[in-house]
Parts: sequence; C-alpha cells; structure tokens
Amino acid sequence: MGSSILIVHGEKQLRTSTRNLLEKAGHDVREAKELGQANGFRPDLLLISWTALSPVADSLQRLRNHDTTRQSRIIVLAPRPDLRAAINALELGADDCLAVPFEGEELLVRVNACLRRPPSSPQADRLVAGPIVLDRGVHRLLVGDNALELAPTEFRLMAFFLENQGRVFSRSELLARAWAKNIHAGPRTVDVHVRRLRQQLEPYGHDTMIQTVRGFGYRFSATPLDRGRVGRPSPVGAP
Repeated sequence: MGSSILIVHGEKQLRTSTRNLLEKAGHDVREAKELGQANGFRPDLLLISWTALSPVADSLQRLRNHDTTRQSRIIVLAPRPDLRAAINALELGADDCLAVPFEGEELLVRVNACLRRPPSSPQADRLVAGPIVLDRGVHRLLVGDNALELAPTEFRLMAFFLENQGRVFSRSELLARAWAKNIHAGPRTVDVHVRRLRQQLEPYGHDTMIQTVRGFGYRFSATPLDRGRVGRPSPVGAP
C-alpha cells in the first residue's frame, strides 16, 4: 500500500503532473496551492515549493511543530537557479531538496528514499548535557557561559550526539543520520569532525564526552572519561 503525499506548489501543471506520477506508483496524493489549503491532511511525505518556505527556518520549524506535519518527511522543490540557496533547507530540517524541472524517475527515487527513513519527530530547541547547552533556535552551543563557534556540519553532529546520549553509532550511521542529505562523504570525514568538536570542548575539559568505541564508532556521554584512567582520546582514524 502506498503512502500519503501532499504536494504544495503554486504551479497547477507541476502539481498535476507530479500527482499523476505518484498516484501511478500507488500513493495517496493530494495537492494544494498553499499549505493552509490541506484541510488537516496528515501526509507521510510533503513536497513543498521553495518559495512557500519563506522565511525558511521559521517555515520548517512550524511544519515540524504542527500536529498534521510533525512526522512528515519533507522534500523541498526549488527552481534550478535557486537550488544552491535552497539546499540550506537541509541544514534546517528538510529531508531532501529536488531541482525543478525534474525527471519522473528521479522524483520517484527521491520519494521512495525519504519514505524508507523513520518518520520525523519534533526537535527540542534546547539540548542539555551537564554544562553543555545547544540551542537550535539561535544556532549556538554554550559550555557554561562560553559560546563556541561551530560550522553547520559540526553543529548538526553535536545536536545528534546530544539527542542520543549514551548510544553508540558507527561512522556510516552518523553519516546517514547527522549529515545533510546532499553531502557525499566517506567514513573518515566523521573522524575529522569529531576531532574538531573535541578541540572545541578540550579547553573546558569536556572533550572526552565524545568517546571512541574501538572497532565500531563513537558515543556521547554526559560524564567525561577519567583522563588518569584512560589517557587521551583515541586518535583520529583509530579503528
């Protein structure tokens, strides 16, 4: 049985052709010119125009917090000239970004890939672990009263660690779940960003909260390891 999909776009021809493609693939599809016209429809996946997301951060946050769309996967549809700017939506909570016009086959591949992922869940604006506070609303990481400057990928990785404290993740799992979907990177990229996060936390004595699990990957613990017992964190690239 197919999934429920909502198409929100200002161009009727695009909505109709996209709906036909998805319905032939077995999905329950509805379309709307504006999001407010959806009449309580709870889609498994939302295809939404880039222009309907202005301002992007606020719009995506409202979608993630609204009862009917809080668990929807979100694919942003953007004209090719705007695609580079629209990719920022991936850093702000969208699941994918697709350039318009697109081939029907590409649309179906992207839709099916999104639907295979677990449903989205509302994200807390503030994540806390001991003295560490990450605030998504203002894109800021605090250690006590000290604000740390993080690149977007490092911020996403830190947020993922804070959301999943104590759990162990392989490098491939971190790439799949903490990296923007448009970024293609190898497992050693994770090591580089973990090293950068540790370097940021080290002056405050919290770098060992990000712990290497040999032969598997990494975990985050709110309780730092005892340096006297374990020594320095494992080097970058350690198996």
